[in-house]
Amino acid sequence: MKYWKAFLAVILASQVSFAQSEDRIVIFGQQALEMVKEFGGKQKVVGVGYLDQRVKDGTYSDWPILTSLWPSIESIIATAPTHLFGMESAFKSKRSGSRAFWSDKGVAVTEVFDFNKPRTLEVLFSDLRTFGKVFKREKQVDEYIKKEYKKLQDLKKTIVPSKEGQAKRVLFLANVYSSDIYYSYTPDKCLIGDLLQDFDVEFLHSEYMVIPVSIEYLVTLNPDYIILSSFQAQAPADLLNYFKQHKVLRQLDAVQNNRLTTVDYSNAVSGGLEFVRLYQQLVSFLQ
Repeated sequence: MKYWKAFLAVILASQVSFAQSEDRIVIFGQQALEMVKEFGGKQKVVGVGYLDQRVKDGTYSDWPILTSLWPSIESIIATAPTHLFGMESAFKSKRSGSRAFWSDKGVAVTEVFDFNKPRTLEVLFSDLRTFGKVFKREKQVDEYIKKEYKKLQDLKKTIVPSKEGQAKRVLFLANVYSSDIYYSYTPDKCLIGDLLQDFDVEFLHSEYMVIPVSIEYLVTLNPDYIILSSFQAQAPADLLNYFKQHKVLRQLDAVQNNRLTTVDYSNAVSGGLEFVRLYQQLVSFLQ
């Protein structure tokens, strides 16, 4: 009996040690969630926060959603995490806790989708590879990048150069939280700005990112093409209807000539796994 108790104690001790060595990861951002869906590692995820659309009953029912906004420090601590992975903007003392705060608690922090860097394809690929390292999915990520980049190069060959003349004037807007609040992004703050460089267009923007965009500002710009996206706000059809039914905005050239479309927010701004689909949309819309 004495030996049996000693044996049981060793087994329990090893189980506790194993549990402590397992990855327990809280992820931040829609892109991080989509990466786990694509490449695997869901068993490591103990919390999810800050999604592009507000979480409704029944949505993501099999995921440990903490909130669709920034998770509180208390809710994160309750998951007993070993690692936090996601948007750089999450790790502020007034949001989900700073890197230093979590480091003091022995929790690793990996920041991606950093808007202090230009949102380019190369930066997106770097973020994807960082995910691969954290979730031990390097091979799958590298194969995905090679495959999707090849598709992108093939799409570039289909672009028909515009005839000589004035470049198409394109405005990208993100609808944020409300039906009538829009951001206007500078090209370095959104992946779509990087992708549009392959097209014969003028990306309309002010010197700095503008919020909210005023009706007067839109009328002054009067773009040839308008691309809309939505963060925790309207559905795509509602975005289009807002412009088509607005007594002033419906007079814009882009609306009058039905040169108005919607794209996914994550892919257009931070950049996500469907960057090829976004590029295909641009080809279809602008050609």
